[in-house]
Amino acid sequence: MVSQYVFPSSRGLFRIVKHGHRWRSLVEAREVARHDSAEAALDALRQAWPHARLPQVLSEWRYVADAAYLPHARLARTTNGFRITGIDPSQPRVRRSRRGPGRPSRDVTDHG
Repeated sequence: MVSQYVFPSSRGLFRIVKHGHRWRSLVEAREVARHDSAEAALDALRQAWPHARLPQVLSEWRYVADAAYLPHARLARTTNGFRITGIDPSQPRVRRSRRGPGRPSRDVTDHG
């Protein structure tokens, strides 16, 4: 995921997405144009869709940060390399029953 500004409207979902060093303006999944700044993308969208009543400033849009900046993404990246000590991944897993010692198996009856 990349950094983007999002604004839902009755005319569709408007997005301004950072793409490299440029910004793309999109309506739903369709790219409208590319711009040098997010503000230029906003101006172009407002001129092309005046009936959508898009906010005049980006601070009124919802900002979705790049996944690399989100806390849960950082945690996932840092824990990917961890290994639990004492577990050998080449060994097959041993299944252990959760059944208590006093409970019989399903196939065994108490009738003898």
